[in-house]
Amino acid sequence: MRYFNLIIITFLFCFTLSFFHKAYAGGILVLQVNGAIDPVVARYIKSGIDSANNNNMSLIVIELDTPGGLDQSMREIVQSILKSKVPVASFVYPSGARAASAGTFIVEASSLAVMSPNTSIGAAHPVMIGGGNDKTLLEKAAQDAASYIRSLAKIHGRNENWAQNSVLNSQSLNDSEALKEGAVDMVAKDLDSLVSQANGRTVVADNNKVTLNLEPNFVYYKMSFFENFLHLISNPTVASILMMIGIYGIIFELASPGLIFPGIIGFICVVLSFFALGNIPFNITGLLFIGFAVVLFVTEIFVSSFGILTIGGIISLVFGMFMLFEPSERLGYPSVLTVAIPAAILTGLLIAMLFYLVLGTRRKKPFIDFSNIIDKEVEVKDVREGTKLLLVFFDGELWSAKPVDDQIYKVGDMVKIVGKEGIVLKVRKVETT
Repeated sequence: MRYFNLIIITFLFCFTLSFFHKAYAGGILVLQVNGAIDPVVARYIKSGIDSANNNNMSLIVIELDTPGGLDQSMREIVQSILKSKVPVASFVYPSGARAASAGTFIVEASSLAVMSPNTSIGAAHPVMIGGGNDKTLLEKAAQDAASYIRSLAKIHGRNENWAQNSVLNSQSLNDSEALKEGAVDMVAKDLDSLVSQANGRTVVADNNKVTLNLEPNFVYYKMSFFENFLHLISNPTVASILMMIGIYGIIFELASPGLIFPGIIGFICVVLSFFALGNIPFNITGLLFIGFAVVLFVTEIFVSSFGILTIGGIISLVFGMFMLFEPSERLGYPSVLTVAIPAAILTGLLIAMLFYLVLGTRRKKPFIDFSNIIDKEVEVKDVREGTKLLLVFFDGELWSAKPVDDQIYKVGDMVKIVGKEGIVLKVRKVETT
């Protein structure tokens, strides 16, 4: 009986697995990319393409709306597309979307290049990130990119000259112009229209000709929560905000040791911003400026410079944030200056407030409430100046004490606190019976 149950369970498992496989086999996997091309997007697309190939799907559709992105990430995506046995269709979607810069390469590498109405493609000229402006390097990068995109267009029989001009001359086309120029294969308003137009077409996938036989069975392969989060912070603007929160947390923790929470939040934000630095080209000089600004801000809390250190820190911070990701807008990100200027103003106000609080605290006379220690019994730890001065141990600390009687004191005697004189306690010997 036990073996019979095992056979039944095995059969049901295999049947369920077979059904699950058939539910995906022949389907159309849909990937959605919205935003800059970065390492997180590259991993996501590669994972989706691998999943489609493992499940014998009939087509992969990449819905694309991107201002461009990183060259290395783009090349990883292109390599995954070219190696895929399942044809890949890049679909510039929805209306108003664009496939600029790195997005143009992805479209031209795909088995099917599709645009929806009122979209654009092109402007694929490479730029040097991090302040680089060497004309020779720029020219070499442009020629390399032009040769690369021309070879991609040639694989699928598209307009090689336009592909090359999109790099060398930053040419852009709308959907109808791209179709007329042979830069893309079709214009479709949605996925259903794409499938109906693509059915029966012969395309190239993994250097083989494949005739498409499609059913509108769409399987959406979405980014996980953590992939979306990592994609979000791989944005110079968001990374800059995280870095600023981290700096504030560290400053608060150093100004008020023991709060713990600001220090923890600050450390987490700094680590996350470093993750973003690993995904985005950055200028090390900018990072040094920001580090120097933090040093000046922290020093201002403990050393009274009448604001000179704060002003220097703000100037260093602005230069650092501008140089760190400059020119981030060329990759389609908002300018980091939209964060740098408000952050500099906020930081100045924060440091001024902390400086005011610390200075105010220093000006106050020390205050200790002795009312709660009167009549407390404490132990003598040392006898000095004959018996005119004692050291007593109270509440985890050593205190100076002055006897109010003429008794002889020795180490270990118990005395009672009867008053104080400045910061010296007045004590009387405890009578023992």
